[in-house]
Order: sequence, then structure tokens, then C-alpha cells
Amino acid sequence: MSVNKEFSPVTLREIREEKTATRAEDTGKTVEKSIHFSSMDSLIQGALSLVCFFEHIHKEGYVYGANAADPFRFSLQTGELTEDAKKYLVKAYTMVAERPEGITLNEFLAPELVEAAASGQGFQFTPETDWYYLSVFLFEYFFHTGSPFEGKMMVNRCFLSPLEKEMYRVENGRFCMDSDEEQNAPVKGIQDKLIRYWGEYPEMLRRMFRRAFIEGGTLSNLRPSEVDWKQLLVRMAMDYQTCGCGFKGFSHFLKEKGNGTLVCPGCGKLFYPLSNGMDRILLKEGGKLYACQTGRNPFDKDTVTGLIVENRQRKGLFGIKNVSGGIWRGMYPDNTVKEIGRNQGIPIWDGMRIRFELGEDWSLKLTRPVKLYEESEVDGNEQ
Repeated sequence: MSVNKEFSPVTLREIREEKTATRAEDTGKTVEKSIHFSSMDSLIQGALSLVCFFEHIHKEGYVYGANAADPFRFSLQTGELTEDAKKYLVKAYTMVAERPEGITLNEFLAPELVEAAASGQGFQFTPETDWYYLSVFLFEYFFHTGSPFEGKMMVNRCFLSPLEKEMYRVENGRFCMDSDEEQNAPVKGIQDKLIRYWGEYPEMLRRMFRRAFIEGGTLSNLRPSEVDWKQLLVRMAMDYQTCGCGFKGFSHFLKEKGNGTLVCPGCGKLFYPLSNGMDRILLKEGGKLYACQTGRNPFDKDTVTGLIVENRQRKGLFGIKNVSGGIWRGMYPDNTVKEIGRNQGIPIWDGMRIRFELGEDWSLKLTRPVKLYEESEVDGNEQ
């Protein structure tokens, strides 16, 4: 059977179910087709597109006065967002006397709005209610599951009415992936996707969801904002590694060696970690650095500013080549400091430090030194 492969943008429901309905070209019949994003980059780009939508409307003084997910659709190939949400936009902090169009009692509704519905009070949509909606949406988007609170406790209360269920979430709900929570742990056979995908993503994402639903569940000012999500998603994009051997995965799947380096689990290729004390940049043969890592735009994950290149005189010796318009400063173990301009470089050498345009020092310090360059071969201009 020939199936039409040109999918239209998909909804959150289709992403969760990992399938969509499409038309067979030869019969014209509707058939179900398994779907996934074409790459991790397109999946992360879709999340970024959604976050940027909310950032834009908030800057314009509007909020999303609904909790429906269908207005947002994503390209599986690029992550591009298509949205039909304009009819749901309302001025921020506007008090709506009755439940507005598009509002149903579900997991996307912030706790303060659920309480308003239960008491018959008016609805007041704010950026903080959007932050809650955004966190729930992204939780389901990444983990292909239902409510962040739908563990054993909620599954056992499936007989409740929609209002009773959401009020129970507000009053007694526990984030089902809270590391300290066992009463509401996910249920095998029902939430298998959540259990499987939870370990696939880096700890930074898991930590953000704990913040959203534990700290920010009822304390709205502690919920992750659009800026928080943008910073996290860009860091995730930088953390995702690909190798020529076919390995693809976040850096926590790399294997640690005793000297502080990391290796590809598929072929053993080395990764050298630059660290600023909190974050790290992994250097690998043929790798690239981007403006969000070295430049002045922390959200630019597309502009290449650095290349990991092999020394032209000595095979097997590598350095970082500056291909940006800025000036870097290289600091060597003997305390020599050199400016690194465009098309110049600094060797990947144990004990080296580098200051990109943002003014913080990144260093390569191994627990058991590995000398990659002889002193006489440290010449950035040769990179």
C-alpha cells in the first residue's frame, strides 16, 4: 500500500499517541501512520517555537485565555509551529466574569483557575497561568503522556467528575515524577511512555519540570518563565551529541574515562569537557561551537563561531578555531595569555583556559593529565 508521506503539521494529541491519520494515495482510504519528529533538533525547535509564541504575546500585553492544546501544530520535519490561537488571546490580568470559550476542566488549567471555577468566581488570566499551561504542554510534548499529576493516586480516582478530579489535583496532587514521591509514581502498563522517556532526557529538563510542578504548582511566581524555558532548550540542543558511528543521544549517555574525558559508547571517540564551573561544552573531532556558547546571544544556537580542527603539521592534534567576529583570550598552563582573533585557534590541551566573548573562563582540567600538544607546537595560527 502506498501512503502519502507528506504529513500536515501535527497536534499535541498526535505527538502523545505517536500516530496520525493520513490518506493512502492508491485507495484514498484513511490509515493510521506512526509518527516521530525527524530529529532531536526538530523536536527541540518545536518546543522553542511554542515558548517564543508565549514570549511574544506576553510582550504585547496578552495572555492565552484558554487551555486547549489543538490550536498549536508542529512540523515533524522542522519543528515549525503553526498556530490558530489568536481568538483565545485576552489582555493580561483581565477579569472574565464567566468561564470563557475554550476553557474546560483539564490538566492545563492552573490551580488558581481551577479554584476559581469551583467557587464560581471570575477567571483572571496572567502570564503566570500561561507559565503553568506551558509547563504542562511541554511535559506531555516531551514524554507523550497525560497530566504531570496522573500517577497511582489519580489513576485510582478515575470515577471523579472533571471538577472533582481537578480539585483533587489542586488540593492533594503530587507530581508523579517527584524523586521523593512514591504514592503517586507512574503506573506500568498505563504510563510506559513516561517511564521510558524520562531517562532519555538530561537531568536539566527533569529538574525544570520538578520546579514547575513542585515549587511552582501553587506558588505561581516560581514557575519557569519563557526565558527560563528558552535557556534550557538551547542548552539541551547543545548537549545533544551525534557521532559519525551512528550514536545519537544526550551527553549523559557518553561513557566516562578515568582521566575526566568522555567517550562515545559506539566507537570510543573522545570528548573533552570545557567547564565554567556550572555548564560544560564538549569538544570532539569535527565538532562546532555556536553563538549561544561563545557569543553575545545566549539564544542563538545556529550561528557557528568555533570549529574543532586538526593541526596541519601534526595529525591527531586538535584545537579550537575562532570563526566568529569576536576576540577570544587563550590562557595557557604557564600563565601565557594570547588574543585569539578570527581564523586563529587555541590547542585542546590539559590545563588550557579560554575566555569567549561573554567574559567567563572555560577550562579543560583532567583528573589525570593527558598531554595533547608539545610546548613547541602550541601555535594558534596553525589551527
